[in-house]
Amino acid sequence: MARKAAESEIAVKPKAEPSLATRIGFCVAAWMVPGLGHLLLGRRWRALILFCSILAMFFLGLAMEGEFFSRQSDSYLQTLGYFGELCVGLAMPTAGFFGYSGGDPFFVSSDYGTAFLVTAGMLNALTILDVYDIALGRKP
Repeated sequence: MARKAAESEIAVKPKAEPSLATRIGFCVAAWMVPGLGHLLLGRRWRALILFCSILAMFFLGLAMEGEFFSRQSDSYLQTLGYFGELCVGLAMPTAGFFGYSGGDPFFVSSDYGTAFLVTAGMLNALTILDVYDIALGRKP
């Protein structure tokens, strides 16, 4: 009887799964600022690494005068490029707000800069999926 009482005291209770609204909130936070979703989930080091690496890629793309893709385009590839750049979160509209309109297509490293901008957005899309998996408890 004493053993049964001791087992009930030390029994590990499963964590309650966060609601759908909470998980979506984590994902929106991860989209707005790279790494913020991980920070809200208590993963400080991972949040710092993701924040620094994704924003460094974005700023390197800006330094190489990468072009922003247009929202209104007839080409599917242009639309996918715009989606990729949009996934980087608030950094893209902030750069536009501070006067970065796109870059010079005749600049030597413009194509590399554009690739960096899109890749930064795609990496942030992967971190959003990672935040969702961590919030669900699928990933430790």
